[in-house]
Amino acid sequence: MTEIRAKDKIFLAVVVPAALLAAYWYGWRDGAGRLAAELEDRRGRLVAEEDFPREKRLAERELAEATAELKAEQDIPMPQTAVKADPKAPPAERERIVIQVLRESGLAVVGSAAAKTGNRSDDVRASRGGELLKATGARPSPIRRAYTVDGLYPDVAKALRRFVDEKTAVIPDSVQMRASGKNRWTMEIWL
Repeated sequence: MTEIRAKDKIFLAVVVPAALLAAYWYGWRDGAGRLAAELEDRRGRLVAEEDFPREKRLAERELAEATAELKAEQDIPMPQTAVKADPKAPPAERERIVIQVLRESGLAVVGSAAAKTGNRSDDVRASRGGELLKATGARPSPIRRAYTVDGLYPDVAKALRRFVDEKTAVIPDSVQMRASGKNRWTMEIWL
């Protein structure tokens, strides 16, 4: 066996472990670097830098469209809310308008009377129709009247639509068909 010289002992004690350490460090660093580069590449494929301005433009376009739609809705003129019959007109004037609308709709007015109270209270606050008319400033306080009319269902529906279309200061409360064989209806209307 050959004897190991002192120079060789130092070489084996210092240089070989340093070389192994350098090789290990280089291999680990390179592996970590490869992993970091691979992750960066995957991130680049998932989200490219140029996608962010595109997404921003899309969001800005959607915001502009929503703003334009909102402005268009706000620019739509409100429906005319003024009533043709003056709410401060006496109930007789409003009743004249009701009878005119009923006749023009093809209904024959058989009778008119104050609505029966039955289970309802005569108080204006008992019905929303009365509350709504009171809010328009109807003077004197709104009253509920029952009209007996003869006619077909389409004529009754036409009369109800006309009350809305005419913007009269009256509010239909209820419509009931009589049990008799005729096409007789009872309409309760706030005026």
